[in-house]
Amino acid sequence: MNRTASSAVLLLLGAAVVKVCVTGQYLRYVKAGLWPFLALSGVLLLVLALTNRHRQPKVAWLLTLPVLALLVVAPQPLGSYAAGNSGTALVRSDEYPPLPDGDPVKVTVLDYASRAVFDEGRSLRGRKVVLTGFTARGPNGENLLVRMILTCCAADGRPVKVVLDGPAPAPDTWVEVVGTYREGSVVDGVNAERIPFLEVESVKTVPEPQRPYE
Repeated sequence: MNRTASSAVLLLLGAAVVKVCVTGQYLRYVKAGLWPFLALSGVLLLVLALTNRHRQPKVAWLLTLPVLALLVVAPQPLGSYAAGNSGTALVRSDEYPPLPDGDPVKVTVLDYASRAVFDEGRSLRGRKVVLTGFTARGPNGENLLVRMILTCCAADGRPVKVVLDGPAPAPDTWVEVVGTYREGSVVDGVNAERIPFLEVESVKTVPEPQRPYE
């Protein structure tokens, strides 16, 4: 690959990285907190493209593949298929403070599930909550509300699952669910973790959020 071609490829790659940062599309790939590093890498690629003075090996043409992926393909966030093949993820805490005042109160799916399992729902009793996630089906046909969480990027995404004690739309539908804590849980067949219940009061279909991962 000659110098002009290698510079063009680096320029396109840098522009693609900057584009996903500006448009917010990067949230489908990595956690929101990684935006500064991703943006900096895009800028550095642009600078490298403009200052490149060396020929590159032919294998450098492979850099065009991620360019095409970033510019042409609009990836979908992880959904019910990924959730069905991964065990539910929970985070244990030393304490679970009271929920904010006012009902219904918005909580993350991870916060609700962790409180329901590890705190036995004590901080949830008598409260009405609002959870947002996508629908899925459990191994025994249960209606699930799921939200994927990331450690770093979509490759390490893990689902947090809640059993909806009530009707739900078809899998991979984003919904806002209002409900209350219900005792009991089912066992996740993938990793044997507990999946708590949510007694459903209402379910409303909503657009996919800009940040699909928690």
